[in-house]
Amino acid sequence: MAERLSDLYPQASKIIRKYESVKQSGNPHLEPYYDELGKKWTVGFGRTLSNAQIKGLTNDQIKKKYTMTKEKAEADIDKQIQTSLEGIKDLSSRLPQGVSFSSGEVEALIPLIQNVGITKIKAQGVKAMEALRQGNKKEFRKQLYDINEGFVKAGGAKQLGLQRRRLEEGSIAKVYEGGEFARKTGGMVMRNYYDYEPRSI
Repeated sequence: MAERLSDLYPQASKIIRKYESVKQSGNPHLEPYYDELGKKWTVGFGRTLSNAQIKGLTNDQIKKKYTMTKEKAEADIDKQIQTSLEGIKDLSSRLPQGVSFSSGEVEALIPLIQNVGITKIKAQGVKAMEALRQGNKKEFRKQLYDINEGFVKAGGAKQLGLQRRRLEEGSIAKVYEGGEFARKTGGMVMRNYYDYEPRSI
């Protein structure tokens, strides 16, 4: 039996299972729900439904048509990881010759792309993309995962849940171990900077 992508990238899939599950329980959303912050119908482990998929359907019809089994939700993680890997290939092509992502950086990028989307990263991460082209991976990581400058907004405001997720994603590549970007006070890394509530799950 072929090894699953979620087994090949265990840290990435762990974050996806955590943050895209019911109340971070690790259990997928078997019935679609409307994410108020993301403004998208979502099911399983963060699988969003397109406008074309739900066009003309009532809420009850959406829930009935796109309800998932736990097995299908698990299999879908692999599909989402594959999509993220395609996005990473795109990003890698923009690095200067001789510069590449480490295995930790790849695994850190997988859940970020799964959550944000490669299109949004390229369109809104102007500074990140410029750093990438220069081969400045440290600045690239900062623009992605930093709790102030990274992809931590939803609904127009910084979200504590997204800040926590970015910190966890960044730590896969060891960028936050020792506090590369985290603020420190008295030797302790401060993590709760805002009063915003996490994304509803």
